[in-house]
Amino acid sequence: MIIVAIRSLILYAILLLSMRIMGKGELGELQPFDLVVSLMLAELAVMPMEDLGAPLVHGFMAIAVIMFLQCFISYVTLKSNKARKIICGTPTIIIDHGQFNTKDMNKLRINVNDVLGQMRLKGYYSVEDIDYLIMETNGEMSIIAPDEEPGKRCARIPIAVILDGEIMQKNLEKFNISESDLQDELKKNKLKSRQVLYGFVDEEDKFIFYKR
Repeated sequence: MIIVAIRSLILYAILLLSMRIMGKGELGELQPFDLVVSLMLAELAVMPMEDLGAPLVHGFMAIAVIMFLQCFISYVTLKSNKARKIICGTPTIIIDHGQFNTKDMNKLRINVNDVLGQMRLKGYYSVEDIDYLIMETNGEMSIIAPDEEPGKRCARIPIAVILDGEIMQKNLEKFNISESDLQDELKKNKLKSRQVLYGFVDEEDKFIFYKR
């Protein structure tokens, strides 16, 4: 019994250290690959606890490999928008000013009852009370609702044109935004695209940039 307790204590400390090294993001909101890693770490920790004949070092090695892969994938998704889209996916608009996006709802395998339930959990009881409902990449649903000022609604969500220094060509084409206009705005602000952490076009068609 004492051996089991000691092994459990050691493995608990290793797992806790691993989660701390991987960062707070792993604890706050799980992306699909984060969930896989969490399940794998839990399983790898249980095996040496159950099998007293298995050397602890085998468990340590397996946990270290998974931790390294997780940190590597997190770094890649941080630096590459393409990798981020492949691994994490992209947010999906489910409701747009009263219109349900049934095509993407079918892809995500969610139904109207799921959507209405999420709305009620967030304090909204009618589709008319919100402008947008968005499925985020971690599975959470976020809501953009009108401001308290009567009659003032969000006409359009911000359109990302630069992300992590990379110009979002697909968004420019999809929303008919001229790249020359974007470059002109960058010049006015004495910026280059690589210097911009996040740039977007607001609902009044104004370019707004946040530097790195």
